[in-house]
Amino acid sequence: MNKNIPAVSIVIPMYNAEKFIGECLDSILAQTFDDYEIIVVDDCSKDNSAAVVESYIPKFTAEKLRLVRSKTNSGGASTPRNIGFKFAVGKYVYFMDADDAVMPDALEKLFDAAEKFDADIAHFNKNYKAPGETVTTDRSLLEEFTFLRYDDSITEPTLIAESVTERVQRLVNRQLRWEPWTHLIRRELLLENDLKFSNLSIADDFLFSTRLFFIAEKIAMIPGAYYVWRTHANSNCREFLPPEKRVHRRAGDAFRAIEILDKFMDGFEDFAGNRQNKYAVFDFFVTYGGFREMLELY
Repeated sequence: MNKNIPAVSIVIPMYNAEKFIGECLDSILAQTFDDYEIIVVDDCSKDNSAAVVESYIPKFTAEKLRLVRSKTNSGGASTPRNIGFKFAVGKYVYFMDADDAVMPDALEKLFDAAEKFDADIAHFNKNYKAPGETVTTDRSLLEEFTFLRYDDSITEPTLIAESVTERVQRLVNRQLRWEPWTHLIRRELLLENDLKFSNLSIADDFLFSTRLFFIAEKIAMIPGAYYVWRTHANSNCREFLPPEKRVHRRAGDAFRAIEILDKFMDGFEDFAGNRQNKYAVFDFFVTYGGFREMLELY
């Protein structure tokens, strides 16, 4: 890669992650691959998150770590991700969460697979789950986790699902994950298609990744787990809302999400010729896109 242009831009939205962002950045420092930049977007944290990030800047060489501060709290991770992407210059972009960690070989494995196949996306669908506030990147102490149907036939980086119908089947059969941290994405793909995260309180990740899977020409799947997902009481960028306000906002956002997905598929030639594919995606979207959680709040 060009000396002045990193291979990978890592974008991290952050809100009140004082306890966790240090371990997140430590896991990036430990990478076997070092051709990257990091853009942390502070979404108006009320704790010392920004100060922790600033204390890490000297630990990274050649000004690799940048802290960007948003002017107002957006209420979610989508807007900070979009802000961070504006500053990204890498060939690929990787979205992390501030309270998680990556395995030491994560960027190397993802980058190598993307380059080998000239792929738009390098994707994995397993991760490690770290309960509570303890995170380790020692694989011997972790268990692989996926709530999807893992394809055990993939034992090495492999190009998958080249047709739209194949991708629909992989999606509805739960073989593709929608969390942004499961993809290394060619940055030009997002720019060429003006693909951004929608600022929704529901299904924003799902909506982004579903569209991503269908605009990509090549998707490389890599076996194994490369991400440590931390579960704790405040594991998101959203400020607390009472249930009644949350339901009201999510109901409106659910309809917005459906409209966005519908418009996308109507403008996509491969869906126009196969309505069955469109209905299958919609059915899956309603089932797994966060709508169950919204209904449980009633």
